[in-house]
Amino acid sequence: MILQAEAGSFPRHIDRILFIAGLVIYTAGQVLLNLGQDFVAAQSPVDFAHWLLLTGALFLIPFVARLPWRNLHLITIPLMLVGIASVVGMCVLDFIFWSLPDGEFEREVAGHLIATPAIWQPFMAIGPNYIFGAGLMLPSLSYWNRSRAGVVLVVAGTAIIALLFHWFNVVGYIALTLGYVLCFDVLRPARTLQPAQETS
Repeated sequence: MILQAEAGSFPRHIDRILFIAGLVIYTAGQVLLNLGQDFVAAQSPVDFAHWLLLTGALFLIPFVARLPWRNLHLITIPLMLVGIASVVGMCVLDFIFWSLPDGEFEREVAGHLIATPAIWQPFMAIGPNYIFGAGLMLPSLSYWNRSRAGVVLVVAGTAIIALLFHWFNVVGYIALTLGYVLCFDVLRPARTLQPAQETS
């Protein structure tokens, strides 16, 4: 039986396109962030950088929802969902910082949050950088037989994001995005697949 989208269902290739689009949008947010704190603070009427990060992260959810609950994805799915949640939390906190006037009050709020590990660690330090990055990397491993070059790019991009900072983050997300383009074969025409052929 040929795998077809049922009425009202979500065609599989769409969630992969949204995933790539989410990575592109997220990378654009990283570009704006790397233009400097003064640039981010001066954005008007909204904090465009963090809205891009938030939107990009949310675009990843349909792909995560379609992963099968087996094998590697038993770790991947919860890790990606926690990573996306941490990005959302980070953006909310940064929206607050963006809305505050410069001065002592902003420094006081920042100092209070930094001194609160239950907020700062999951939403600013560990979650958006390491958990989100690991969640982005793991799904690529199931595409090893389809595109080893794509998997290598994703893993390399994730390592760059985790170990380096500033504009290297942008380089890392570009590499990661290109890796998934190769893994998903999105440059080729859509093909009909037998159910048994689906690996992720």
